[in-house]
Amino acid sequence: MWGGSVKNGERGMGTKRFAISYDNAWLLTVIGMGPRSSGVEVDSDGIRVRMGSAFRLDIPRSSVRSVSRDPALSGEAGWGVHGLSGRWLVTGSSNGLVELAIEPPCYTERGLSTLFRKAKVTSLALSLADPDGFVAALETDGHT
Repeated sequence: MWGGSVKNGERGMGTKRFAISYDNAWLLTVIGMGPRSSGVEVDSDGIRVRMGSAFRLDIPRSSVRSVSRDPALSGEAGWGVHGLSGRWLVTGSSNGLVELAIEPPCYTERGLSTLFRKAKVTSLALSLADPDGFVAALETDGHT
């Protein structure tokens, strides 16, 4: 899905790809969560979020209740993949933050960050290279 380095923009028929933003990608790249294996895809049916093999989530567009730019994370932001009680961070930077409120909850695929269990997601914060474009892509067709 993420083969090669794809920049922000159109990927296929109606699919837009948004890169995760990174302040310093070398460490996350070494552990398999760098720019080449990470990103967000948006189309008319859903949102696909990937950060290497550590985090994989598919969100139906109908489950996105709201999207907000620069969420107040109260010092919660760390780089990588972090989750607790349904709230997840998928970030490579403290910049370009966007938060999705998800209802009904979605569940991750089994992976390292979830200790190989499916994990519930009710809120997802992402660091994106083009957060405004991401918000606009979700708002243009009235899904949020």
